[in-house]
Amino acid sequence: MARKYTAAIAGCGSIAHAHMEGYALVDEIDVIAVADPVETARRQYMEEYRIPHGFATVEEMMAAVKPDIVSVCVWHLLHAPMTVAAAQGGAKGIVCEKPMAIGMAEADRMVEVCETTGTKLVIGHQRRFTPGWEKARQLLRDGAIGEPLWVNCTVAEGLANWGTHAIDGARFVMDDPKTLWVMGAVERQTDRYERDTAIEDACMGLVQLERNIQLFVQSDLMREGASAGWFLIRGTGGLLDVSETLVRLMNAGSGGWTDVPLDMKEGDGAIGGNTHAAQMRELLAWLEGGPEHRGSGYKARDTVEIMMALYESARHHRVVRLPMEEKEYPLDLMIREDKLPVVVPGRYDIRAFLRRERIDEAAYAKLRAEGMGHNEIMIRLNQRQ
Repeated sequence: MARKYTAAIAGCGSIAHAHMEGYALVDEIDVIAVADPVETARRQYMEEYRIPHGFATVEEMMAAVKPDIVSVCVWHLLHAPMTVAAAQGGAKGIVCEKPMAIGMAEADRMVEVCETTGTKLVIGHQRRFTPGWEKARQLLRDGAIGEPLWVNCTVAEGLANWGTHAIDGARFVMDDPKTLWVMGAVERQTDRYERDTAIEDACMGLVQLERNIQLFVQSDLMREGASAGWFLIRGTGGLLDVSETLVRLMNAGSGGWTDVPLDMKEGDGAIGGNTHAAQMRELLAWLEGGPEHRGSGYKARDTVEIMMALYESARHHRVVRLPMEEKEYPLDLMIREDKLPVVVPGRYDIRAFLRRERIDEAAYAKLRAEGMGHNEIMIRLNQRQ
């Protein structure tokens, strides 16, 4: 690599640890700053990872130290404003966590601002670097099951959470086909949220892709077998059973289901490697004039549009053809329009254990020093409340 890059973390919470682990494996990048309004979280990251600078806001950080790359590791509704702040502050590259945005207006704003500033925008679909998904993509390109016709995904924990990865993974394996239309259904009888974003109790959607491919996704309807990283693909000449670490093939020459050897090399994704590091390396290559990142904001925007179209279809009880017209979050609109009345009262957030406001910081520091993981600590300490 021709030069060193500097990086910064916006949001010192759970996923930021994964980003830091990725940066630690990329010699060309030095993490020099963090931004988080919670002083204790900010200080912990600075001490644990020996980061010299800490700030309360992204704007302050960009003005003071001007990092080349910014990781946006905050909750969903903050992705767009913090990405915009980093881009307008001079970041050359941004890695924003998934889902890219809640609503098409925010997703489009992120893309447009980054185009204006010349910033390379990557969304945290790092599972595109897992060996199982990469192998399945190559098998489809080689015609191992003929032309793909049908893809099935079963997820849980909300469409914007696990569903983001599954939909994006299916699109990646099939070379990101264009979406033509979506038909969806939604149930929400409880006041359910995820990271301060209203989500459904359950949903399902049928997605018509180009090349006559249909994708079916269901969320929270069947917990057994649900996975953010698994899908089954049926083609004109066979089947592929795909996960991040395993691919099984059935076609005319396989003699039934057979495990496909994965192409493992040093630094690869889910087995013996780090997908976050791989994501950072490909961003550096893009910054140096290489091809568009496999997890670029342009590709991630299309994944967001599929999810928003599913909700919009449920809202109006009709097929939604893309590009969709509604720019707000259709699920929020359904709630405001009283189309999803709460039957079981009591707002709850399925990621409430990540909240830091009321935890015992001394106890946190002790458990972290003992080697306990961040999420495990947060669950334990929030259960004491």
